[in-house]
Amino acid sequence: MKITKFPVSNWLDYKNLYMESIANSPQAFLWSKEEISSKEDSEWQDRIKNMFFAITDDGKLVGMAGFYCEEKKKLAHIANIVRVYVSPEYRGKGIGKKLLLTVIENIKSKPEIKKIQLRVISTQTSACNLYKSVGFEKVGKQKMAVKVDDHFYDQYLMEMLLDK
Repeated sequence: MKITKFPVSNWLDYKNLYMESIANSPQAFLWSKEEISSKEDSEWQDRIKNMFFAITDDGKLVGMAGFYCEEKKKLAHIANIVRVYVSPEYRGKGIGKKLLLTVIENIKSKPEIKKIQLRVISTQTSACNLYKSVGFEKVGKQKMAVKVDDHFYDQYLMEMLLDK
């Protein structure tokens, strides 16, 4: 298993994995299939820059995790973990943890970042446990945060403070 970044030219692979992720866990990802279809190629090319991908030894793309840093001056000390996903048949093998640790290390290399945060649907117990295992703690709960069809999901806000 290899964790790597992709060149911008691989944006379609990223888009396809994102499509898989919302098909498998629509509550965990904020874009719908319809919204993804309307995104410009340039937006995918921009978003791939802070993404890391898990690739099997035979070249199959099986996971992703990324981040973005806040742009507003008063929030510029915060990085957000986003789009963490591992294909169902590859879960339970430590791939998500490897992806997450790679993203965290990349964020830690940015001296201006003092806090990493993420949001996770409260019913995703495995994801919550993964985040706790690498040092995130639950700091809040937002009720009815995400709506998929006619069902609402609560989400937790989790954060990790960096010692800098």
